Amino acid sequence: MTKFLTLIAASHLAFAAQACDDKDKTHAQGVQPTATFDALDRNADSQLSKTEASHVGKLSDNFASLDTNGDGYLSKAEFLAGGKT
Repeated sequence: MTKFLTLIAASHLAFAAQACDDKDKTHAQGVQPTATFDALDRNADSQLSKTEASHVGKLSDNFASLDTNGDGYLSKAEFLAGGKT
């Protein structure tokens, strides 16, 4: 899981550096940019539902283990803590 979240962080940095130039190219090639917590939180309620997390395969697959308090949502803290375990 640590490797997955490290990969997400590295992808964010690379994507941010090339956002303007490569945005159309990545979509044309069928590659989706890695989303951040805030981008995934479509209703801006400061938590991710399973539906919101479903846009990122590995996040969706690991949702239950990341949801440490078992409330059915990922807080930003739970989302970020997944990268530290």
